[in-house]
Amino acid sequence: MLVGGHAAATSCPPLATGVACVLSPEHLAAQLRHPHGDHALAVAESMNRSNGALNQAAIALLAVAAREQVLEIGPGNAAFAADLLRAPGSRYLGVEVSADMVDAAQDRLTAADLHDRAAVRLGDVHALDLEDACIDAALAVNTVYFWEQPALALAELARVLRPGGRLCLAFGDAAFMRTLPFTAHGFHLHELADVELAMRSSGLRVCGWRAHRETGTSNDGRQVEKHFHLLLARR
Repeated sequence: MLVGGHAAATSCPPLATGVACVLSPEHLAAQLRHPHGDHALAVAESMNRSNGALNQAAIALLAVAAREQVLEIGPGNAAFAADLLRAPGSRYLGVEVSADMVDAAQDRLTAADLHDRAAVRLGDVHALDLEDACIDAALAVNTVYFWEQPALALAELARVLRPGGRLCLAFGDAAFMRTLPFTAHGFHLHELADVELAMRSSGLRVCGWRAHRETGTSNDGRQVEKHFHLLLARR
């Protein structure tokens, strides 16, 4: 059972008009990469709203089955953990780089009475503190931009997946992402073909692709035409 302990709560001052009104593109990019400090919880809620439909599309594509162990990379405050735990007997582990998000996620899981089936731990996708072949289904939504070594991260995900296990990656189309001012500050944007090649090179078999398009609000508060890719691969 891949679950962990409870952590203390954090707090954040309310941002009446959203993070876009108080953070520069550079500071917003830093918060999206690693939510921290006074703005951490507001940034998390902004991400949840902005990425909600994309997360639901990725969860549907991953299709968690009964009694499966699920891993989510970069879950933030674990807003979508409950959706990943709909299958009976399924269990959830989130690996998150932000200590503030780990605290917020554990509080959310406890409030939702999911603490016996789910946990979020501090960690790094490049060096997962997990045994080989212990995960049935893995998910990473809008996190590949922050992987300093994508090949190493994908190799780690392949290592922890059981034979036949699934990985769903969801990420913005590079051309679309370049229209967002904050992505100029430390985002690594990837073409679809390059991500597919990296997955195959890590030992994963790409078995599905879907485009996700929607009109909505970006993390910088603008109305945009969004374009994302969802890739499904098997170990």
